[in-house]
Amino acid sequence: AAPSAPSTATTRLCFRRSPVPLPMARRILRLGAPIGALATGALAGASRKASSAAAPEHFDFLVIGGGSGGVASARRAAMYGKRVAIIERGPDRDQHGQRRGGGYGGTCVNVGCVPKKLMYTAAAHFEAAETAPGYGVEMGKPRLDWGALAAKRDAYVARLNGIYTRNLDNAGVTHVEGLARFVAPREVEVAGARYSADHVLIAVGGRPATPPIPGAEYCISSDGFFDLKAQPEKALVVGAGYIAVELAGILQALGSSVS
Repeated sequence: AAPSAPSTATTRLCFRRSPVPLPMARRILRLGAPIGALATGALAGASRKASSAAAPEHFDFLVIGGGSGGVASARRAAMYGKRVAIIERGPDRDQHGQRRGGGYGGTCVNVGCVPKKLMYTAAAHFEAAETAPGYGVEMGKPRLDWGALAAKRDAYVARLNGIYTRNLDNAGVTHVEGLARFVAPREVEVAGARYSADHVLIAVGGRPATPPIPGAEYCISSDGFFDLKAQPEKALVVGAGYIAVELAGILQALGSSVS
């Protein structure tokens, strides 16, 4: 299912002159160094769980959402010497076990491009085994251990989550885990703790849209594909966008019967 339009908010971002000379900043970017690697301050490497406080902790810039856009914005602001915090909900689930959050890196890292490419690579091995005899190579019929594949895929994603948080630490960005809600202009609450900022960026992304048709509640989205505990013998894919076509092809190559 195609993602719905992301939530957006307009805010004015005004940065003072960077403490890092611009030629040096450009050289850092060209070399691929972590954005904000030169940022200093008491917050460097800070990470915390939300905790209660009498008065809100104040920042120059507060980002809600730890996807690619939110993380990039937070690190860039830190590069310019701002006091920055980012709030990420994490991969929590509702009472029915449905995923509600992604985790650091957002859709692409957690339930999008990255895990999909790993599943695609497994499917490519199956296709190679099928065509190998045409090149004089006998490989036999491959067998898939879905549980092992899913475990290795999830471990790879977890490693990327760690890289994202380490990059935030290196940039001096405080990261808070939990669900944020606004309680006042430019002030949010996370598990009883309050945080305020001169500027707030909402970068929470979107979620797959389920069509309003009878029986839709029994279906899963592309997010749910990565929660499957076992390979389905049969699968019906509704839709013909690139996500639908990719997942249908992966399942078919791995041995599922797909319509």
